[in-house]
Amino acid sequence: MSAVPARLATDQQPPMTVPLRYFLAGLAFLLAGGAVGVASALDAAGGFARLAHVHLLLAGWVCLTIMGAMTQFVPVWSNVPLHSRRLANAALALTAVGVAGMAWAFLAANVHWIHGFGGLLVLGVWAFAYNLARSLPPVRTFDRTEAHFAFALACFAVLAALGFLLAFDLSTPVLPAGGVARPQVVGAHATLAVFGAVLSTVFGALYQLATMFTQTELEGVDRHLARAEYAYPVGVVALAAGRLFAVAPLATAGGLAMAAGAFAFAVLLAKKLHEGRVDRTPMLTRYAVVAVALAAWSPLAARAWLADPLSRSALFGPPTAVHLLFVGVVGFVVMGSLYHVVPFIVWVHRYSDRLGFEPVPMIDDLYSDRLAALDGALVVAGTGVLVLARVGVAPETGVLAGGLLLAAGLVAFTANLVGVVHRHGRVLPERFRGRAENAD
Repeated sequence: MSAVPARLATDQQPPMTVPLRYFLAGLAFLLAGGAVGVASALDAAGGFARLAHVHLLLAGWVCLTIMGAMTQFVPVWSNVPLHSRRLANAALALTAVGVAGMAWAFLAANVHWIHGFGGLLVLGVWAFAYNLARSLPPVRTFDRTEAHFAFALACFAVLAALGFLLAFDLSTPVLPAGGVARPQVVGAHATLAVFGAVLSTVFGALYQLATMFTQTELEGVDRHLARAEYAYPVGVVALAAGRLFAVAPLATAGGLAMAAGAFAFAVLLAKKLHEGRVDRTPMLTRYAVVAVALAAWSPLAARAWLADPLSRSALFGPPTAVHLLFVGVVGFVVMGSLYHVVPFIVWVHRYSDRLGFEPVPMIDDLYSDRLAALDGALVVAGTGVLVLARVGVAPETGVLAGGLLLAAGLVAFTANLVGVVHRHGRVLPERFRGRAENAD
């Protein structure tokens, strides 16, 4: 039985150019973040290069992609109209300018402009969160996807405020007046950003995407795993609060609950992919990497947080597994999803009204299979080399080598998707135009 829900309402979605703008802006930040990362590895970047690198990739690429996907997905999945299309466009503009400006200010070590552009970023994130919160159905119980999205929106709102406080504190110390130290706020901000806003959205989306595209259902033991995963959002709140107020037992309990919930979801995702009886696509292949990486990262993170959940080195679990989380889980989810979403948006916009009247390409025909295989291999290889170098198995030069492989893979991935928009966004390719003329 197909897992595509019968109540999907595609007529409720905003114009497809809205999320596409988010995705393209995100890809630009992906390239910029990769460039800053390579420059940092070569000691060629000044200022707060690490902060610029992190914000370009997380706030720029990952968060903009998530914001675009939620802007498209919530109206379709929940069968509600988007509250405001103008607000969606305004949120994109404010967020993009804020991230770009903050990255420049970090690299220039200009503390005043950091919170100046940070204010624009906060406004953009709040506009997005308000718009989507107003779009979620108010009169019925949320399903798993909607519940995760609602939790992620709350995290977006809080983390933006904490981020602005951190930026403002660089030039005008304000945190001591509130009785909290800067590392405590950094810990809470990072926890809500990565584990609250990003991974909660990922889990919520994959509850639908993984079943939809493997044509499976949640049944039997799947439901027990899904219930166990609900420990994850509870753990996020506890870990963030424990770090903000420096309460180690609370942070430890939250970290263990998070790790247990994440592991349960990894098993559920792997089970659905194994049960699927559909052809493998770049999206499903990358989701398989996500399941393996998440299952490997979860116990490592639990061990690190059991030892010291308040340590800066254990912010995202053990330092040796940071790339396992950010590339193996977050990166591959975003890449896999974009390999379906971007071609789908372009196909619907360009070819859907021609279906049945003339030969048109399939969705999977829009991107290059060879380039998809290449970027997947490069990113997997780069991540593996980075992880091995971090644990001491590979030499220290492996950090640079892994970074270069990873950057090359991200460039190939970006080129593939930008090529979809360039080739199919405006003009019907010659081979299909010729077929159409022959059919006439």
